[in-house]
Amino acid sequence: MQYEEKMIIKHKQILLLSLYFILSFSTQAFAFGIFNIPYNKSDSNFNKLAMRVYNSGSPYIYTNGAYTYNALPITTTISGCKLISIIRKTQGFPKPAYWIIENYKICSGNIADVKNTNMAGWDNLPNGIKPVINNIIAEARQYGKAKANYYGYRVIAKTGAYIGTVFVYVLNGIKLESMVKF
Repeated sequence: MQYEEKMIIKHKQILLLSLYFILSFSTQAFAFGIFNIPYNKSDSNFNKLAMRVYNSGSPYIYTNGAYTYNALPITTTISGCKLISIIRKTQGFPKPAYWIIENYKICSGNIADVKNTNMAGWDNLPNGIKPVINNIIAEARQYGKAKANYYGYRVIAKTGAYIGTVFVYVLNGIKLESMVKF
């Protein structure tokens, strides 16, 4: 083999090795969220609204340009941390509006965890959870609120201002997976 052929083979090996490292690190970077940067890093309204809801304990709606933010206090954990979800709807997109959801866990006035969600929606929840949700709705109508756990999911139901209206939130960890009004 001549020197030129050896150099070509060496360059091909280096190129393949480089490509391997790029792909492997890109996959890890994507999995760890480097390319999926939490929206609260680029939009300070998320953090401001989360703290406002944390301090007031009440839901809050804020509109800024094409964005409408709906900040919801979901529940309080056993340790006293509050779980808050902020839904940003973008107007001007075809129906339904484009939603971005940031989920906060705030403990002692400090943001402990932030995770974004693409809601699974009602149709994509596990089949076994729907009877649990039906029981929780009945219980919430009787007592005003109810909670249940189902294989890592947390189901929270609260009655609304109108008689008979129940809001159901389905969480997976701190991530809001589904929100339905019955």
